[in-house]
Amino acid sequence: MKKKIAAVLCSLFLFVACGSSEKEQEKVSEKNHVTIRISQDPDFLDPHKDVASATGEILYNVFEGLVKINSKGELKPALAEDYTISDDGLTYEFTVRKGVKFQNGKELTPESVKSSYERFMDKDFPGNPVGAEIAKLIESITISENKIIFKLKQLDGSALGSFTIGVVNDEDGKIYGTGPYIIKEYLPGEHVLLVKNQNYWNKDSVGNIDEAEFKIIKDTQNAVMAFQMGEVDIIHRMETGYVDMVGENGKIIKGEQNLVQLLALNNDVKPLNDIRVRKAINYAVNKEEVIEGSSLGEAVVSGSAISPAVKNVYNKESENIYQFDLNKAKELLTEAGYPNGFEIVLKAPSNYQFHVDTAQILKEQLAKAGINVKIQEVEWGTWLSEVYAGKNYEMTIIGFDGKVTPFRTVERYGSKNHRNLVNFKSEEFDKVISKIVNAKDEETRTELYKESQKLLTEGAAAVFIQAPNYIAAVNKNLEGFEIYPVYVLDVSLLNYKK
Repeated sequence: MKKKIAAVLCSLFLFVACGSSEKEQEKVSEKNHVTIRISQDPDFLDPHKDVASATGEILYNVFEGLVKINSKGELKPALAEDYTISDDGLTYEFTVRKGVKFQNGKELTPESVKSSYERFMDKDFPGNPVGAEIAKLIESITISENKIIFKLKQLDGSALGSFTIGVVNDEDGKIYGTGPYIIKEYLPGEHVLLVKNQNYWNKDSVGNIDEAEFKIIKDTQNAVMAFQMGEVDIIHRMETGYVDMVGENGKIIKGEQNLVQLLALNNDVKPLNDIRVRKAINYAVNKEEVIEGSSLGEAVVSGSAISPAVKNVYNKESENIYQFDLNKAKELLTEAGYPNGFEIVLKAPSNYQFHVDTAQILKEQLAKAGINVKIQEVEWGTWLSEVYAGKNYEMTIIGFDGKVTPFRTVERYGSKNHRNLVNFKSEEFDKVISKIVNAKDEETRTELYKESQKLLTEGAAAVFIQAPNYIAAVNKNLEGFEIYPVYVLDVSLLNYKK
C-alpha cells in the first residue's frame, strides 16, 4: 500500500468529466492510495456505452442506478430510497432519493433520472446491449412529485435488475455520476485513476481509500512482480499458477465465481453449422483435463451457460449430456462427412493468459479427434470489434460473467439477440426463455431456467467448460475486500489498516 502526496491533473476521456469537488480533494495532503491491476484498457468509460465486463468493474464505483447489487447478490435501493411493483408486474414506481448530487454539483431529481434514461433510449444513441434491452422493455416514463414511474410493454420477471444501469447527468457532452468515486484521469495503456467523491450522499458507507488506481498491466507475471515490490495492491481474477508467488506481504482470497468459460462455436459457419460437428467437439473435450491444466484444479465443470455458483437455478444434469468420449466424437464427424477431420481457426484474446492456456489444451484434445486447430491470439480491442461485435470467427475462448439476474445470461442465446455471439438458433429455446419473463412464481421460473440450459447444451451451442474459482491477491494491510456475484470490484468497501 502506498501513500501519495498531492493530486494528479485531471484529463477528460470519452466524455467523462471530473467533479466540482476536486478542489476539496486537493486539500487532502496525504492520501490512502490503492493500486488495482487490470489487464486491458476500458472500452468506454460510460455506463450506457461500455461492453467489456472489465470496464463495468471500474464504473461500478462511479455510477449508480436506482437499485444496486451487493456482494450477496441482493438488489438494494440506491438512488431510489424505495420502490413498488404493481400486481401485474408492469409498473415500477421508484421514490427518488433526496439530497443526492451528481459529481458536477447538480441535484438528482426525477427529471434528471428520466433524462438519463432518455439519453440511451434514443434510437440513434450508440449504446451498449444492456441499455438497448431496457429501451425495448419500457413503454413510458412519467413523473409524479418525487417519484419516477416506468410502464413496461410486457411482463419481465427479471426487470428489476435492469434498473441497476447507471444514472448520469449529461452536461455539454460530459457525463457525471453520483457514485463514491470520480474518474480523475485516464491515460490509455497506463491507468484509470479514481478519487473519492467528497460530496457522496452515502459517505458513511465508504472506507478510507482516497484514490484507486486501476493500473493496466497486460502480463500477469509482470503484475505479480509489481505486487511483490508493493507497486500493486490487488490482483483480482488471478491465474492459479501465480498464487505461490504472492509473498509475505499479501494474502490470497478465494471463492466461487459467477462466470463460465466456454469454447464459443460460430453456429453460422461451416462446418460448425452442422450440429453433429458441434456435438463431436463437445464429446472430444475433456473438461477435467482442461481444469487441471489451465486452472490447476481451481474450478468446477460447468454443463451450461449458467455458473454452478448460481445454485438455485443451475441445471446439474447438463453436465452429463456430453461426457468425454473420443470414439463418439469420431463417429459423429464421420457421419457429418468429415472422416479425416478438418482445419479450423480459434481466436483467443491475448490479454487473458487463462484463455490462451485453455486454447492450447483444447488444440491438443481436438487433434485426437482429427480436428486441426490453428490458434490466433488477438488483442482485446480487436477481439471486441472483430469477434464479439463483428462475429468474424470460427471458434473463440471467452468467459461470460453472470448478470444481475440469470435471465440476462440465458437470454443472450436467443435467436434474435444481438449479444448471441455463437449465433445459436432454436425455436424451442426461444419459447422457453419467453416463458421465463412471464413466469409469476419463482418455482416455475427456476424450472424454465433449467429447461433452457438443457436445450442450450443439447443443441451444442458451445462447449461450456468450467466455472473457475475467483482468486485475488490482496495487500495484507487492506481489509474489506469482497467477492461479488457479478463483475465488480467495490472500492468503497476497502480500508487501509494503519
